[in-house]
Amino acid sequence: MPNEYDLEAVQAQVEASPYDWIAGETSLTQLSEEERDMRLGVPLPPEAELTALLEASELAEAAALEATDAEALPAAFNLNDVDGASYVAGVRDQGNCGSCVSFGVLASLEGTVRWTRSDAGLDVDLSEAHLFYGWGKTVGVNCDTGWYPVEATRFCNDRGVTAESMWPYSPGNTNGKRLPADWQTHSAKSAGTVDLTGDVAGIKRHLNRYGALAGCFLVYDDFGAYRGGVYRRTSNRQRGGHCVSIVGYDDAQRAWICKNSWGTGWGEGGFFRIGYGQCGIETWQVIGVKSVELRVPSPV
Repeated sequence: MPNEYDLEAVQAQVEASPYDWIAGETSLTQLSEEERDMRLGVPLPPEAELTALLEASELAEAAALEATDAEALPAAFNLNDVDGASYVAGVRDQGNCGSCVSFGVLASLEGTVRWTRSDAGLDVDLSEAHLFYGWGKTVGVNCDTGWYPVEATRFCNDRGVTAESMWPYSPGNTNGKRLPADWQTHSAKSAGTVDLTGDVAGIKRHLNRYGALAGCFLVYDDFGAYRGGVYRRTSNRQRGGHCVSIVGYDDAQRAWICKNSWGTGWGEGGFFRIGYGQCGIETWQVIGVKSVELRVPSPV
């Protein structure tokens, strides 16, 4: 396989570091370099902006711990485990397409509608294909370009997104499907968008009150081998930008809890923990919504 992943080198880096996360074979390490990079669908900002957001993120660890006391928030919160119930939809796989923004944004909408309605079992599965191949295409988005969550969320607010059953996802720039004429009978529209980029207290507060958020961060070469623990980067080789759904936090571990879109064969069953102040996770487009309106067909 061309550009094979050097897992042994990454494991050696992690073992030599002061960090205790686990690096091992994953669904990502088995891919070619081109395929791995295709799963990073957030275009990098200009160098000066990138440097600034990473410098700001380095200050977030202390701010995150201070925010808990200042806001009278719990020291840990996880939408995937609230008294044994999960308000997070199952882990999905974006495949060989830079569509991570669609998965991160819609995972957050799905989590928000469950949490705000206090219904962990609510059947809501939104169409990543509609958001990415449908609305994204109208602004020049495709698997090769990637996208930004602030722009994707605007379509969720202004036009809405249909259900997965109406336009199922598969990786590819068109995926051979079309939007049904009656798509709005099975759809969701979001409202109350908030940009919490750099607002650590606001991120925690939103998680507790409204649910999950979409967040971007910079991916380094070692991240593909993540198997568990609290990730803190050991590599200096940047690979690109990525979008996920932030579903919780834990002050004792000094970490955010996130849901990825690389399938269950990566990370902690598709989830991961990333240290406060790491890779711009708090300071590069953290977007949430406060409500989601669902439309379903009326009973016959």
